[in-house]
Amino acid sequence: MAQPIPANAAGPNLLANPGFESGLTGWTNIGTSGAAFTQTTNPRSGSTNLAHHANASWSVNTVQTLTGLTAGTYTLTAWIKNWGVSSAGLQAYGCGDTSQSIDLPVSSSWVQVSLAVSVRSASCTVGIWSNSNTSSVVADDFSFTRITPGSGGNLPVGGDVTYRRMTAAMGGTWANSSGKQQDVLDILAAKGFNLARIRIYNQPGNPVNVDGTDYKLQPGWQDLNDAVQNAKDAKARGMKTFISLHYSDFWTNPGLQKRPAAWVGYNQSQLESATYSFTANVLNTLIRNGVTPDFVSIGNEINDVVMDVSRISSPANYYGLLKKASDAVRAASPKSKIVIHLTTPDKTLYTNWINGAVTHGLSYDLMGISLYPFWTNMSIASLANFATWAAAASGKQVLVCEVGYPWTLSAQGAGEQTLIQGNGLDADGPENYGASTSGQLRYMQEYIRAMYNTGRVAGISYWDPILIDFGTGADPNGWVVGGDVAVEDTTFFDYNTPHRALSSLSAFNTW
Repeated sequence: MAQPIPANAAGPNLLANPGFESGLTGWTNIGTSGAAFTQTTNPRSGSTNLAHHANASWSVNTVQTLTGLTAGTYTLTAWIKNWGVSSAGLQAYGCGDTSQSIDLPVSSSWVQVSLAVSVRSASCTVGIWSNSNTSSVVADDFSFTRITPGSGGNLPVGGDVTYRRMTAAMGGTWANSSGKQQDVLDILAAKGFNLARIRIYNQPGNPVNVDGTDYKLQPGWQDLNDAVQNAKDAKARGMKTFISLHYSDFWTNPGLQKRPAAWVGYNQSQLESATYSFTANVLNTLIRNGVTPDFVSIGNEINDVVMDVSRISSPANYYGLLKKASDAVRAASPKSKIVIHLTTPDKTLYTNWINGAVTHGLSYDLMGISLYPFWTNMSIASLANFATWAAAASGKQVLVCEVGYPWTLSAQGAGEQTLIQGNGLDADGPENYGASTSGQLRYMQEYIRAMYNTGRVAGISYWDPILIDFGTGADPNGWVVGGDVAVEDTTFFDYNTPHRALSSLSAFNTW
């Protein structure tokens, strides 16, 4: 069931006759004649509700077109009962952006369904559709509201703080918006940032060969010892912790899943044993230090491969490794929620992955997704609706493991490029919030609220909110030894020394 939307998070209901108390006034039925009608049998509220049903096959839309709209992200909600219609959903089209639809769950009791809608024109058509030859759907109490800044809510929202201690040790400094130099966690906590993601690699500093070139992470950082201190410091500031296990000595992503050097040459049995032992040791060490993680991802963006083992060619081995990791978390820290972190919002990928997890008996709690505007070229509405779909497909709540948004299009160092520039990406996807501090603020406010409004998102983790650049040339805290930071454009800190908090940081408590 969707979470109730706080009044300060949305504008007034823009729909006429949202509860059908005046029959179909304001609404239009398109499709099979007589298949959509109002009735007075057990409405959710008032005396009337909408019904879709016929004695033969039907296809019908009940819609309302609104005009005079301003651009922004909106939420369409309705309360529904669905007694078995398999093809039915909320919909929005003709809004100047991609048409949107969310399937209706089967339920004999009233449930609220939410659809995010990106409006980029003055008009938008919204409503409900169904195609069936049996059963029926009823709906009541529709609303269509624009997301507006509020005062936050009860949702873990934060981001990755892994680079904090390393950056500080190398001379990097942060300041609050008034220019007072502080520990970055204090600056974040004061703005409602309450979820700290912390990455853990096995032995950072071991060289990893990528396309014929050796790279390595800075030794002595981003390992278990570093994570323990970051986690303790985050907990001391009231933050929840999200531990991200990479099972590598190096970055992992869909195209790069190198197993740790210490595990090279292991057969499947040895690799499963090492995975279990490493995972259990991480959790036991954190707990001994007073930090029980709230969330633990067993792998990072493991779409098709984990530790060099392919889901496509060796599914039993792939899921076998994840099962060992899951077993270790369940045994060592049963209160921690196990997260599966995938990336590309692709329904085929997720459907195949979820089906494989069921086949091989993998136990997990949350479906984790990387949901960026610039890597996906998707609107806030499309990203939120994918989260809703993924939750329904997996039967799990969703954790947004990564999102980012630029406050500038320029890198700090002379002649350098950010990742967005270097990859030729559209900073805000199909939308036009602008790469500015005000654009970053508004985007993240609407993004967080849209995710919250789905009722299916358990938390949001931003990447990277604190990673600051040291200037022209290689940075001591770069993505590899001798490399550049390249994501200073999506932090919440400017290019001064110390790096001062941007006004957009308030997104974490004003969404």
